[in-house]
Amino acid sequence: MDQKTHAWIAVRAIKLLENEGKVPGLVELLKPHTQKAAIGAWIPDKTDAKPGGAQTQNHVFKIGTYNGALTSRFITKKADLSGSLGADRLMAGFLDKYSNILDANWWGTPFKADPPPGKHLANRTMALTINNIDMLILGEQKIQDALPGDIQFISNIPDSYRCTSEQISIFFFMLSHFIADSLMPCHCDLRDLSDYDKGLHKELEKAWSKSIDDLFTESKLINTPLDCDQIFEKAVSSDIKFAISFKDQIPAFKGGESWDIWQEIVLLCRASFALASVIAPPDKYPYKPAEQIMAPFSTLFESDNYGKELLKEITQVIMHDAVLNVAMVWKNIWSRFK
Repeated sequence: MDQKTHAWIAVRAIKLLENEGKVPGLVELLKPHTQKAAIGAWIPDKTDAKPGGAQTQNHVFKIGTYNGALTSRFITKKADLSGSLGADRLMAGFLDKYSNILDANWWGTPFKADPPPGKHLANRTMALTINNIDMLILGEQKIQDALPGDIQFISNIPDSYRCTSEQISIFFFMLSHFIADSLMPCHCDLRDLSDYDKGLHKELEKAWSKSIDDLFTESKLINTPLDCDQIFEKAVSSDIKFAISFKDQIPAFKGGESWDIWQEIVLLCRASFALASVIAPPDKYPYKPAEQIMAPFSTLFESDNYGKELLKEITQVIMHDAVLNVAMVWKNIWSRFK
């Protein structure tokens, strides 16, 4: 996603949490900082954040075919993936619909990602998730008052050494970036056709961005005179353009206490790779490097009605699930405090 889309996803997730009403303390933490802390949603893509690892394709989980040892470890059964995703996320239904492309042979093929050190999307998401939990534990007094439960040792830490709500908010927005990118199919597809400047990745992001109010561009959002509720209204206005709607209840992750954010992101990336294989079916756009050809946006989505409808469909799935996943992870973090 581009900067505007990342900001929209995070803001829309706060509104979703507010509408549900189950974690009012978290909403009270994030909502007042929507305007300024939103920069966190695009910091990971900032060129001048390179010491922290923010470079193009620096947080990816690009999956390709695998022919090494223990191949059974790298086969994901369709039933397992769909069951883990659940019915609340649109991805499972989408993958079921395209069983003509994602057939039994496809699901029986071993696929694996091998991102370089420091560029592993699941690792980076896990690190920020743990960081955000620790920041809440060390939060200033108003954070302590809002958190469920009681942090016994916090009284021994001077106020000036505690994390502020502003700091915590910007890191929650940063976390949203990595969660959202697990839904970006080009971040999860090893084929050259998914590289940023090969005619598909950048063009997909531009297409999505067109349906989001210009308020969410960097210069406008951080300087807007609008209050938080007005910003939320602008965010919700994109729902109809993406043909998305949300249930009142934000689902909990399957697995209960054993749920793991690292495994969740790997799961989402695996699903996004499957979606990428629907966009550019491997019978036409092979996985093997020697046989690969490019898949321009115009060829895939503008040349016929099938492509135009497919673009609408994947946009609906990705935008809906990106917002929902961010809300689910944020809610899970807050709900750990009892």
